[in-house]
Amino acid sequence: MPAFHECYTIYNIKYEKIQVMVSNVVSMQATLSGADALSLPEVVYRSLRKAILNGVFLPGQVLRQEEVASRLGVSRSPLREALPRLEAEGLVVLQPRRGYTVATLEPEEITEAFDLRRLLETELAQRAILRRTEADIACVYGIISDMGKLASATSDDDVAAWFELNLGFHNALLAPAASPHHMRALANLRGILESYIRTEVRLTGDLRQAQQEHLQMAQAFVNGDARVLVDITSEHSQHTRDRLLEGLMRSRPA
Repeated sequence: MPAFHECYTIYNIKYEKIQVMVSNVVSMQATLSGADALSLPEVVYRSLRKAILNGVFLPGQVLRQEEVASRLGVSRSPLREALPRLEAEGLVVLQPRRGYTVATLEPEEITEAFDLRRLLETELAQRAILRRTEADIACVYGIISDMGKLASATSDDDVAAWFELNLGFHNALLAPAASPHHMRALANLRGILESYIRTEVRLTGDLRQAQQEHLQMAQAFVNGDARVLVDITSEHSQHTRDRLLEGLMRSRPA
């Protein structure tokens, strides 16, 4: 297996072909995202989910339906359909006499969620590296390259774009495991934690450590080094947890 810095040359043509395929899919999705393709409740669900993940609505904030519907430019009816879906994902909680609020996690719950996330990710990493293809390698390399362009991002839009790529990177890294039940459980955990992680980054403005660990994970994936991939995957989860908890402690009023 060639060194990581040589992989772009080896996989460049394959990656460019994949990029064309992905671009076609994205173009198709953009077309399908019009009002004629997606139901209004689906549009509202996606918009509100994105807003929660990006910190527009903060943990613990009450989601007053009239206000949220007004901000989204819709009636309350599609919002009422979207909120139970977000509750099932753990992003919002229905409070007696208060309505829906953005979910909050105590430090102990964050630690528990990251412990479970680490177990799932390391198991998936072990499986994925044995089944990866050249197309999988090219895809991972391409995403990490795109993430590198945004690693020094300062604008909210660029940081949000980095996080979307981050989700794609982890999915591309672990999808070759072909373990859909594990991946669904992991997706639920990520949804619960994602808004907190993005909030921490907005507080610190630092993506450098995370990006460096992603590069190391990509290199291990390319080189077929299962032990290193599992070790770095575990460390990455722990470091993300630690940064998050430290950021939350610093942000609390004295």
